[in-house]
Amino acid sequence: MNRRRHRSLPAFAAIAMLLWGAAALSSCAAPAATTLPAGVTIDVYQGRFDYADHKLEVSVANATSLPFTVLALSFSSPTFTPPVDYERAPTTIRPGDTVNFRLLLPPADCSASSGTPRVHVRYVFGENAGSATKDTPATGAADLTPHDRMGQLPTIAAEDCRDDAVAAVAAIRPASALRYVTMAGQETAVLDFTATPTGAGGLLTIDDVRGTVLVGALDPATGKVGDTVPLGLDIGAATSPVRFSLTLIPARCDPHVVLEDKRGTFFTFTVTTKLDTGRIFVGVNDAVRVALYDYVGRRCGWT
Repeated sequence: MNRRRHRSLPAFAAIAMLLWGAAALSSCAAPAATTLPAGVTIDVYQGRFDYADHKLEVSVANATSLPFTVLALSFSSPTFTPPVDYERAPTTIRPGDTVNFRLLLPPADCSASSGTPRVHVRYVFGENAGSATKDTPATGAADLTPHDRMGQLPTIAAEDCRDDAVAAVAAIRPASALRYVTMAGQETAVLDFTATPTGAGGLLTIDDVRGTVLVGALDPATGKVGDTVPLGLDIGAATSPVRFSLTLIPARCDPHVVLEDKRGTFFTFTVTTKLDTGRIFVGVNDAVRVALYDYVGRRCGWT
């Protein structure tokens, strides 16, 4: 028995040394980073291409000399809930490049207290980052407050909540088609709107409306295009549906206005509710949008 014990000791010692060595190597391995690498920055903004779809751009800039691959990215905020994930990762950002991650921003929670937005990102950074897949172990993860590039998040939240306050009292809807009249011998487009009360309590005042970068609205009092067309419409629970019209002419005859248009078919209304006084945007359907493009082309002589 003693002899067998003595022969097994070297083997036991060897196993023990191997285990100790593995533990030592593990303890010496670099831990995953908890911040972004120096030179990688994140900010958020909403561009003119994003407004209609209520999207938010999370912009990741890589000013380092090595590739940076995003394995997962999410945006969260007490004001915009629930958190949203970017669904198309992994995405590699080459040295010197910037990639915008476009997310669908949830509607603002108007009952929430203001809070700090956060971006959470898991990433691989280094020479091998360019070949990373979704299953590649992350070399770091960061949870940070992004820079609001143009200070837009509070404005987006305020507009969402104003939209809710308006919708609680009435629905403002444009007609599903343009109609046309002749003014000064020229075909002129007219877009009709209807404000239909919901029957709930509250009062909504539609103070004025303005045209767009695509079409200007004629003020019936002056017959000219001004900054705004006064309306002064008060709508409450007992009000019948209110109809009003905008007479439209091209804002300018520049083909780029149509070719590059993203906001030219959203009309800006100034409204007053129990919440505040401010602007809301009312867009038209696809048929009216195309009809407006065609109308501008005809008036400007392109078609």
